[in-house]
Amino acid sequence: QLCINTRGENVLTPALLDDVNVEIVASIEGIKSSSYILFNDGSVGACGRNNFGQLGDGTNEDLVRTVIAPLPDDVGIEVLGVGPSSDSIFFVNQNGDVYATGLNDSGQLGVGDTDDRNSLSLVLLDIDERPVKVSASGSHTMFR
Repeated sequence: QLCINTRGENVLTPALLDDVNVEIVASIEGIKSSSYILFNDGSVGACGRNNFGQLGDGTNEDLVRTVIAPLPDDVGIEVLGVGPSSDSIFFVNQNGDVYATGLNDSGQLGVGDTDDRNSLSLVLLDIDERPVKVSASGSHTMFR
């Protein structure tokens, strides 16, 4: 989940991602065992555990790094919605559409069922306002 190859060793002090240019990073977020990098251009990098598909790359393989692609309709992401105890993540794109991936055993993805997802799936929102914040927990999700 650190986006570096630790070769199975514990990392007990902060480690620099020396191959990521901070000038192009909009934000970084982490969930239970995975991490995400939102870049200024709206693309998203991910790493870590992927047992529920939470990396959103179409697989369930744990990865040191991956890029979430393709983005639906090629529209960039502007907000990442996470929570520290979550195995799910939410993406608000530049059009205000919300997508989710990962654990969905309680319907927390908001996609109308309880099937886990390993690629971005459209969230069925019944609100008139554009979400500006998404907070995910282990069993539910809140939007603002």
